[in-house]
Amino acid sequence: MNPSPSSSQPPARRVLLRPVTEDDLPRLAAQAGDLRDRTEFEGSMLRSPQFFKKRFAEDGFSSNEAERLVICEAESGEPIGSASHFLAHRYSSARELGWKIDDPARRGQGWGTAAARALIDHVFHNFEVHRVCAALAPGNLASRRVAEKAGLQFEGRLRGVIFINGHYLDSEVFGLLRPEWLARRG
Repeated sequence: MNPSPSSSQPPARRVLLRPVTEDDLPRLAAQAGDLRDRTEFEGSMLRSPQFFKKRFAEDGFSSNEAERLVICEAESGEPIGSASHFLAHRYSSARELGWKIDDPARRGQGWGTAAARALIDHVFHNFEVHRVCAALAPGNLASRRVAEKAGLQFEGRLRGVIFINGHYLDSEVFGLLRPEWLARRG
C-alpha cells in the first residue's frame, strides 16, 4: 500500500532496467560532458561523444566484466538514470553495483532505491554470483540510504581507495549475499 500524499515517505516507485540503445548515446554523452549536475561524489573526467559511440560499438555497454543499464520509469518508459555492475574483485564473482538518478529534482523520492533493488534482482537472476556490493564515499548519505533500503548491509571501510576530483577518499562497503536476497524475496 502506498502512503497517502500527506505522508513524509515518498510513494513506492516502479522502474524498469533496459540495455543502452544507440538512441541513448546523445543523452549519455551530454551528461558526461556537463559538470553542472554532478554531485561531489562523482568524478570530473569528461567523456566525448566519440567515447560513447566507440564503447557502444564494442559491446553495447554489456559484457561479462561490466554492464551499464538505463533506468526507466516503468509507467512511461522515460529514461531517468543509469545503473551499472561490474566485477568487484579479480579473484571473485562478486559484482559491485552503482546507480544514478539523472535529474536532481527526482532524487530523494525513492527512484534510487527502486533502481538499486531492480539492479540487485537483475544481477542475482542473471549472473552466477554469491555476493553484490556497493562502495560509497562516507559522506554520501543519500546513496548510503539507498543501499540500506535496498537490503545491503554495512560491512566496513577501506581507506583511501576512491580517487575523485584529485583526492583519495575512503570507501564504505555495503554487501548482500545471495541467501540473504533469497530470504528477503520470501
